[in-house]
Amino acid sequence: MVAKTIRDVPLIPLEEMWVDGDSIPSPIHLDFRTVLALLADAGFTDVMCDEWLINFNQANRDVVGKLELTAAGALLVTPMQSKAGSKSEAAILGELYIWTLENGGEAHGARLGLRFPNGAVYAPDAAWLSPAQLDAYAPASDTWLLHFCPYFVVEIMSRHDSQAAARRKMADYIAHGAALGWLIDPFRRQVHIYRPGVAPETLENPERVSGAPELPGFGFDVRARIFDVQQTPR
Repeated sequence: MVAKTIRDVPLIPLEEMWVDGDSIPSPIHLDFRTVLALLADAGFTDVMCDEWLINFNQANRDVVGKLELTAAGALLVTPMQSKAGSKSEAAILGELYIWTLENGGEAHGARLGLRFPNGAVYAPDAAWLSPAQLDAYAPASDTWLLHFCPYFVVEIMSRHDSQAAARRKMADYIAHGAALGWLIDPFRRQVHIYRPGVAPETLENPERVSGAPELPGFGFDVRARIFDVQQTPR
């Protein structure tokens, strides 16, 4: 598959890119198409654009939590987390890491950068790379970003996250190779489960979520570890 160049970002009307009817959308969405076009005019390749975005993110990490980019050219600016939000991410990453000790692969947190062929650049809250993915992985010397999707990805919504934007991101993960995705909404006490080829499944206030059959033996006590402790905004 040939990656979309930054010149090929579609000119989608602004309201179709991120206005979903949510009163206070988060992450903040900025129209980044003009910047992408300027980088292209300056001769930036996709790899150079990746490096520029990483450096831009690092330079602003004391102001924002993370910066991501959608295929439509929207820069997603995620504010820093609250104590409760950080604890939620640590809880699921810790459980995932313990599971990998017996099952192999690698568990990663929210600093793992991904770039997809459609131009999107994401950093999921938690992710697992399978042993098969690691065996096939040939790190490129010219980029820090993974150019494929982890086998399992997790996103944990904040109080003001746009549901539509979060669902689009999850669909993008599945479209680019994830076998399983969890979208955890602490404030509606829901877990949306994504798998290839089927409609997302919504669990209402589950006590525990199972990763089977994709991650046999992996489960997470989402009610006790996230829902019942998430009292303050992320």
